[in-house]
Amino acid sequence: MENTRLSPDPAISPKDQPSEREIDILEAMAEGYTSKEIAEKLFISENTVEAHRKSLFYKLGARNVANLIYKAIEKGYIKIKNK
Repeated sequence: MENTRLSPDPAISPKDQPSEREIDILEAMAEGYTSKEIAEKLFISENTVEAHRKSLFYKLGARNVANLIYKAIEKGYIKIKNK
């Protein structure tokens, strides 16, 4: 996944947009990493990953992980890599 948050939607308040770290978490989730693996990859605690995940669900209004990733792609926070 590639970060495309360089031009966030101006209609959305910055506090309601995912932070750069939350985008990192989203990208790792979309690539199939578990919370434990994400924590190890980003050198943060698993509890911190879970806090970011919770925040992402709230900010994007998602109901489950599939819906979270769908909305993140739809809003342009992450995009699918061409292989």
